[in-house]
Amino acid sequence: ADVWVGPEYGTGPASWAQSPRLVEYSGVFPSLNMAVKRREQALQDYKRLQSKVEKYEEKEKTGPVMVKLCQAKDELRPVKEDFEAKNKQLLDEMPKFYQSRIDYFQPSFEALIRAQVVYFTEMYKIFSELTDQIDQGGLTDEQRQRETEAKLSELRSLSIVADD
Repeated sequence: ADVWVGPEYGTGPASWAQSPRLVEYSGVFPSLNMAVKRREQALQDYKRLQSKVEKYEEKEKTGPVMVKLCQAKDELRPVKEDFEAKNKQLLDEMPKFYQSRIDYFQPSFEALIRAQVVYFTEMYKIFSELTDQIDQGGLTDEQRQRETEAKLSELRSLSIVADD
């Protein structure tokens, strides 16, 4: 009575909880982490160049300073655009990624619940069989208790059992 999750997985309870989607989902994290790192690097570059522009704007407006200011602004423009593009991409993708976790984890949870159902169903069957074997004698609880005590007394009377 195995639960089918996928053709490439085994039939044991541990393999039931594995899902191809979970493996696929964990593979997304490295690329997402790299995108965050690239955005952080772009932010650092942007801040560095922005402070350079601000430094030149605070200086006296002489010819060489104005030239350096224009050069710094020209350097800043593509870096700022790069940062804004990476930031916008992450702002668009992160909520989608966060919402997609349900699609990836739901099959694993379903497989786990199915495995638990199979396990507890089997345990119920075994318990029922054992209960039926015990009840075959048609004894009452008191008679079964006396019988158990008699067997325990026999065991205690053996020479290999130490007295407490």
